[in-house]
Amino acid sequence: MTDILQIRADVHTHTVASTHGYSTINENAAAAQALGMQLLAVTDHGPAMPDAPHVWHFHNYKVLPREIGGIKMLYGVEANIIDENGTLDMDEHELSFCEWVIASYHLQCVKFERTAELVSQGYRKVCEHPLVDVIGHPTTAMFPFDYESVIKVFRESGKLVEINESSLKWKRGALDNAKIFYALCKKYEVPLALNTDAHYAGLIGRTPLAAQLLHDLDYPRRLIVTLDPEQIMDMAHRKRGISFDSDVKQFEKEPS
Repeated sequence: MTDILQIRADVHTHTVASTHGYSTINENAAAAQALGMQLLAVTDHGPAMPDAPHVWHFHNYKVLPREIGGIKMLYGVEANIIDENGTLDMDEHELSFCEWVIASYHLQCVKFERTAELVSQGYRKVCEHPLVDVIGHPTTAMFPFDYESVIKVFRESGKLVEINESSLKWKRGALDNAKIFYALCKKYEVPLALNTDAHYAGLIGRTPLAAQLLHDLDYPRRLIVTLDPEQIMDMAHRKRGISFDSDVKQFEKEPS
């Protein structure tokens, strides 16, 4: 199926640094370039995931270029929400090395009882975290929650909500749940990050299931932020003082 929407930014992708990923940063950037994209985020898993990279992986982002093959780069993390209190598996110091933070639940990283009440509480609490940019893949059956009340919190806290191609394709219950969840997101005008969560370069930028769902919902294009890389770069710049003009990432805040 041809994508109805071709994203210009893919801000949830994985590399071989997470060992269930299969491509390098350069391979992912080349795939993005082949599709005419403009922005790519590297977001390997936080340390609670069993095969996550060591935290030095994130500390060393300073050596990476601002652009690869004409693709602007963001270097971040898919941090794990590890409990019902919205605690992440990286503290603020660790997250300070990252330019983009996705907060996601993963079955391998939690031990609490996954009731709708406690999962909802965790999502509400993580929305209080100032460095979280995106709520990752929220529609899997493994983490039920009170959609309507929590969606309002996502919106009020200014967090982007992800619609995740890989989740819709491979996670149990995600597609059926998504039809309900994103209809509510439309009702409350929640900005979405349409992403791939690609673990292989050949999947970068390709979102046929998610794009079809948004098309069927007549979701407003103005609320799909990955169609507008400048909007994402502006978000990252305002929050962290990132310059996209230098050849090498300079991880220093602008003067306040």
